[in-house]
Amino acid sequence: MTNEISSLFRNRERLLLMTHVVAGYPDPATSRATVETMAGQGADLIEIQIPFSDPLADGPTITAANRIALENGTRPRDCFAMVRDLSARLSTPLLIMTYVNIPFQMGLERFAAACAEAGAAGAIIPDLPRDEIDEDLPALLSEHGLAHVPVLSPGMRPDRIRPVLEGASGFVYVTLRTGVTGALSEIGGRGLDFIDIVRKATPLPIAAGFGISSPEHIRLLEGKADAVVVGSRVIDLFNREGLDGVRAFLEGCRKITSPDNH
Repeated sequence: MTNEISSLFRNRERLLLMTHVVAGYPDPATSRATVETMAGQGADLIEIQIPFSDPLADGPTITAANRIALENGTRPRDCFAMVRDLSARLSTPLLIMTYVNIPFQMGLERFAAACAEAGAAGAIIPDLPRDEIDEDLPALLSEHGLAHVPVLSPGMRPDRIRPVLEGASGFVYVTLRTGVTGALSEIGGRGLDFIDIVRKATPLPIAAGFGISSPEHIRLLEGKADAVVVGSRVIDLFNREGLDGVRAFLEGCRKITSPDNH
């Protein structure tokens, strides 16, 4: 819930870590086990994606995971059931990430209610059109005590930043580049500069993602962002090394963000 997320950021002593899972990839049981592994390795927030056929903000790694999850028969109701089960057993806040077609198809009120009933802390919808819909999804999420986490990218026109931030709560997700998700060898200065621009436009904490693939990237974001988001890199590691690879990577990330190292 929103208060849960706000408290997490307010009391933080280090850079927080958010991870990403595609529900149903590579199969329902393993996606649940991945979330449990992430929570066990100290992830502070976990983003659970409802698979979609056209994930326009995602690169090849997450797009392939979406396709396989859909081929497995994963549907939104399965994702809500997964979040319901995990939220009852884990203390780590879980956020539902999806594309706006799914809330539209469900009905925005029904979607918000389903997120709340599942025990999610909030929702991330990167393609939400803020000025083209009659109902106000951020307000509906707020009515259910959920955080609405907007996504802002460096290619955004300056005059679009504040409208996108309207109704935001919990925190703001800033991408470090334009385009799609995917691990990178280095983080560009444009994305780091954009964090500063967004910081001036909102008092909310900022989570930075898109391209983070190493503990060194995390070091670059210390003092710039409040949280880092790791998605494609975790899936790439899982594909090569299984959950042991994910566990080892997150352990390395946690060592970097530990207050003992500051």
